[in-house]
Amino acid sequence: MRGALSLKPSYYEALKRLTLELAGVRVGSDHAFLVETRLASLAREDGFASLDAMIEELFSTGQTRLAVRVVSALVERDTHFNRDPASLDILENYAMEALAEVRGGGRVDILSYGCGSGQDVYSIAMRAAARRAGGELENIHVNITGIDYPSQALERARSGRYTHFEVQRGLSAKDLVTWFEPIGEDEWIIDPDIRRMVDFQEMHLLSGFEDLSAYHAVVFRGGLSHYSAPAQVRVLRGLAKLIRPYGYLQLGTGEQIGDMHFGLDPVPGAPGLYRKREAIVAPPEPTGKQPTERRTFGPRKGEAHRAQNG
Repeated sequence: MRGALSLKPSYYEALKRLTLELAGVRVGSDHAFLVETRLASLAREDGFASLDAMIEELFSTGQTRLAVRVVSALVERDTHFNRDPASLDILENYAMEALAEVRGGGRVDILSYGCGSGQDVYSIAMRAAARRAGGELENIHVNITGIDYPSQALERARSGRYTHFEVQRGLSAKDLVTWFEPIGEDEWIIDPDIRRMVDFQEMHLLSGFEDLSAYHAVVFRGGLSHYSAPAQVRVLRGLAKLIRPYGYLQLGTGEQIGDMHFGLDPVPGAPGLYRKREAIVAPPEPTGKQPTERRTFGPRKGEAHRAQNG
């Protein structure tokens, strides 16, 4: 049974505005209990006497670090292994195969946007490793980068450690014994070979695009609806710029980018998958003599003097 809510309504409304401003994410009116639960845990972790004490310091001092930690806790989404398996099938069976065929070998870089506690990243890595072990994609080395706000979830992703409850959500018994090792009675840790395929980075999801490299595929599944309309445009525009020509954007199977194509075309028969168009090559700069800023045809200052003194 849910306990009584203690957060002032004015603080709750202020937290909703802060989350929309910093993360572009809407906190629903019916999420008050979830907000208090997550922030109460954060307050204890950061040594505050109470949730109210942390919120009062946040809005009285405007501390940036605390604001980021609070918003990160609020936007963290529950996830599990092999979530939306249909979109993972499309990524594995269409996008990866197409990239392998075009590249003929070498490294394929994939970005997981909003990776949370890492289950999405490891799900992709396990599928790629299984294909490689089966003799497919054998000349391709898949490297996956997961990015998200700094949070406890991201630290758990880096560790690759999950509880027994978490590995049961979406993992088959075969995948569990193949790619994980037990630790104690209730924890499992990801196989070192899978861990070496992935990397995790802290990043402000709405403003860090310029710090990222180019990728052959970007995965952003199931998160689009959480963003406001302006934030959706900003995110999709930023992600599209990161995708290399003929690379892919993988959304969830029920998600679409809308009327603004962002230089991406839907792949027929592959719901949620979009292909980047060919890059437009700018014409080369002229190689001839360039015009100067001179406005007269007489000799420059000093040239007449040098001519006279030959």
